[in-house]
Amino acid sequence: MVKSGCKNAKLFFAEPLLGKVISSPFLCIPGNIFRKFEQIMFQDEYDIAVIGAGPAGLMAAIESHESSRKILILEKMHNPALKLRISGKGRCNITNDAELKDFISHFGKNGRFLKYAFSEFCNTDLLKYFKKLGVQFKLERGGRYFTQNDNAMNVAKALLDKARSLKILLSTNSEVMGITRPSKGKFTLTVNKKNPAGNRNTQRIQINTDKIVLATGGKSYPRTGSSGGGYKLSSQLGHTITPLSPSLVPVETRGDSAKRLQGLSLKHVKAEVWCKNKKVDERFGEMLFTDSGLSGPIILSLSKTIVNLINDKQKVVISIDLKPALDHKRVDQRLLREIDEHSKQGFKRLLGRLLPAKLVPLFAEKLNIPEEKRLNQITSEERKRLKLLLKDFQFEVTGYRSFDNAIVTCGGVCIKEIDPQTMESRLVKGLYFAGELIDIDADTGGFNLQAAFSTGWIAGRATRFSSQ
Repeated sequence: MVKSGCKNAKLFFAEPLLGKVISSPFLCIPGNIFRKFEQIMFQDEYDIAVIGAGPAGLMAAIESHESSRKILILEKMHNPALKLRISGKGRCNITNDAELKDFISHFGKNGRFLKYAFSEFCNTDLLKYFKKLGVQFKLERGGRYFTQNDNAMNVAKALLDKARSLKILLSTNSEVMGITRPSKGKFTLTVNKKNPAGNRNTQRIQINTDKIVLATGGKSYPRTGSSGGGYKLSSQLGHTITPLSPSLVPVETRGDSAKRLQGLSLKHVKAEVWCKNKKVDERFGEMLFTDSGLSGPIILSLSKTIVNLINDKQKVVISIDLKPALDHKRVDQRLLREIDEHSKQGFKRLLGRLLPAKLVPLFAEKLNIPEEKRLNQITSEERKRLKLLLKDFQFEVTGYRSFDNAIVTCGGVCIKEIDPQTMESRLVKGLYFAGELIDIDADTGGFNLQAAFSTGWIAGRATRFSSQ
């Protein structure tokens, strides 16, 4: 039943394109600008409630649709799909062209959990799915697929329009605070319905549903709504939550070197993670210097390893190879050739041919070689130090950024408690999981978004073929 005298409780839909909040005593179904929205009375009983209107939740709601079903999506934020809209720096790196085995490997040891989901609905299926919805993608380096027009909004809008066409109900500003269920019967959701006008007034509503898809996201980028509430709900229903930590997150380093290089992006470099004089991980590609340390694709992909080591109180060093295509011998030969051909030039000119301009003064300082020193005066020892620095530019890691700066969450609902072929709880019948809430996370490159869509697709379809 609906409590607090809210028989005609207001539901709100926040227009995804204009950024305006439209309120009504009835539910507004998302669609095009200046749409004629249907007026559907809020009800207290549904066949399926999807908690979270991100990529996993929207996909699950769409794929759970049957004409006789009443489906409700509950989203705590004022707008749906906020994190999706900023993914890939607003361009939406939706998936990757990797083959299935390689795709799964990017998720580490828990990747095996996704084998069935990816075998049923993976990258090519997802691209075809969105092509039918009118969204095209382009392939870029690293096998990454981005929207053709570099606009993640098109992906969010396509999903919202599809949900609208199926008459799936969406209630924003609606935070699920608790879930209860008798030994047999419907789930009861306690929902705080916020007033979108900006004040703190809320309505407490109870909703009954036969099935639930939990797709609240993790704890990364909490400003988009993924503040970890789904873990609390999962725990209330008896599920185990594995330890949580930021993943795909920038790291902080000792000293001021990174800050002096802030904004500099390096391409075609290799970064290695060292601990106790052993190399434990490495990546090749692009990285970025920040005001407090290191970031960029290869650093983010290494961050899961780094975070685990830091949490174990280990000393961690990142070694950057600025010339990975050349071994030590060939780098030395290159330096000898440069010195021989430009013997009367200053050391700064040599560094300028080897490095981005922003690195030149820092290298000269670290090597303790005056920039104006002529190349024919460079000693063999100085040349050796330059060679080593080019191949082993080190940064000691002191920490990592918070969930506010993390792209995904490491940890989540234990995969042993979820059926990988349906995403249904092994503990609570009628409860399904999708997306980042599950203990799965991968490297950068479109893998995590694919997992959100694939698990949402599996969960949504499974609700249609299972009985309470």
